[in-house]
Amino acid sequence: MKNIKRTLLIGILATASIIGSGCSKSNTSTDSTFTNESTAKESKVEETSKKQPKKNKFNYPITLGTIGGIDLQADSEFPKAGFFETNDLILGFEENKGELASCFYQRECTTKRAAEETWHVEYSEDLKKIPDSMKGLKTLWDDFVTDGRMYKMYSDQQYEVVVDNTEKVTYNGVDFIKEEGHIDVTRKDPSNTRFPELVRAGYIAYYYFSPEGAGAYPADDNQGYGMGMAIWGVRPVDMSNEEEAKTMEENYEKLKKSTKASMETLISLDDYWKLDK
Repeated sequence: MKNIKRTLLIGILATASIIGSGCSKSNTSTDSTFTNESTAKESKVEETSKKQPKKNKFNYPITLGTIGGIDLQADSEFPKAGFFETNDLILGFEENKGELASCFYQRECTTKRAAEETWHVEYSEDLKKIPDSMKGLKTLWDDFVTDGRMYKMYSDQQYEVVVDNTEKVTYNGVDFIKEEGHIDVTRKDPSNTRFPELVRAGYIAYYYFSPEGAGAYPADDNQGYGMGMAIWGVRPVDMSNEEEAKTMEENYEKLKKSTKASMETLISLDDYWKLDK
């Protein structure tokens, strides 16, 4: 279903680290408010039932909760230098020479207890409701615009998450809500010219439900279960800089291809543990 949703997050932002399976990040953002507008179109279902050739080894193996694992670097075209894990995000670089990251990746699974007691969002097993709930994980979204290795947003700025389109997709028998959109950073006070008028980043998110106990082994629950999200995005840039804006848009198109290539590698956790290490 094609949606346009706007979620306005305003205030001084706090950053918290994300750990392993992505189920332990606390909601510490302050003074935030949300506004929403939406329009609807008929939903589009993309069945990706075409069998992908099985690989014995992934370039960058990573799990998606209990539903399986993917190769984060299935497509080596972008980012060319690959992905590197940090304390907060997995960052992608075009070169490995200390420049700003060109893109990011994050994954999160949220249990019923974490959703209700930590994040204070609605918990649901209904795939259609998960995107809205996962957008309530405010400090996670904060990282995408406050990590100085990509862009540093200040307290005099605010950001808005704008959903451009959504569709239901299926990989390896698992249903996802695929969402494409952008994150706009603007001035709280339009007259404050110390900051750019518009800073923008593009993102691609896949929302899913990761059932508890769905893995082949009890320990598979350690990979995270509950409401899930895997999200990729390109570095925020000042849109008044034509060269940077053009590069960002080009990188966003490249990232869409990289993201699709990674999702097409989805295999069960049982097969994932059998990969050559």
